[in-house]
Amino acid sequence: MTERSRKTIGAIGLTLGLVALMLILILTALHDVGTDGTLYHRLQLAAWRTGPVDPAGISDEDLQRLDGELAKYLAGQENELIWLSESEPGTYTVMPLEIWGELKPAFNEREVAHLVDCFNLFQLLRRVRRRLVPWAVLLIVGGAYLMRDRRRARRCAWIAPLALLIPLGAFALWAAVDFDGAFTFFHRVLFTNDLWLLDPRTDLLIRICPESMFMAMGRMIALRGLVALAGVPALALALTILWPKEKKSEENRWNDNRATRRASAQRPKTFDVKGRR
Repeated sequence: MTERSRKTIGAIGLTLGLVALMLILILTALHDVGTDGTLYHRLQLAAWRTGPVDPAGISDEDLQRLDGELAKYLAGQENELIWLSESEPGTYTVMPLEIWGELKPAFNEREVAHLVDCFNLFQLLRRVRRRLVPWAVLLIVGGAYLMRDRRRARRCAWIAPLALLIPLGAFALWAAVDFDGAFTFFHRVLFTNDLWLLDPRTDLLIRICPESMFMAMGRMIALRGLVALAGVPALALALTILWPKEKKSEENRWNDNRATRRASAQRPKTFDVKGRR
């Protein structure tokens, strides 16, 4: 393998490794924000201060309990919200709550089906993140070892964020201008059904998840994503300061000296004609 091809392969590996690391951090931000029951409750109260009083139809104590169990369910933890029924295989049992003064399951069949889809998406996110970790380490370490070039490493650190910044930035700009359109597109891409289209008159899930809640969560994820897109390249650039300079081999030094001698030998000679007698 020639030196040029070695450095090219190393640069590609390092760039892909940095992209994988940034993607891991963005997925982590998405998971942490999307499975935080305390955050749910804080954003719900913030939304309802400017809207109708008690739009969910449940007490604040039950709401906090519901938020916590919902967060646990999406995070893949043991919860009391939804579990497979032992008496009827293939069906789910839902935690009962007092809604508008009536004790009944917190969510109906349509809501439960949608929550199962959401759970599967979070499970996929966790699997992708888990599998990206060893690849990120391998590509970063292997790429840096093959390349061993400060200038190329800095170039990779500048290029890597663009792979994520361009598509994510375009979607974030769209959401800032037209949140409803971006929100609908996001759901149509992620879900193969229309179960996410809920009715606030009959579905508690949509009443406890106002639009402003999703907007605030989106801003939090975007902010943490920007930190990842800026922090990872900045760390890579800082590490290049400590990067050991590659020493030239004896053969390279000999070739450089030989080239220097050849250039000196081919230098044209000039004569002072006026000074000749």
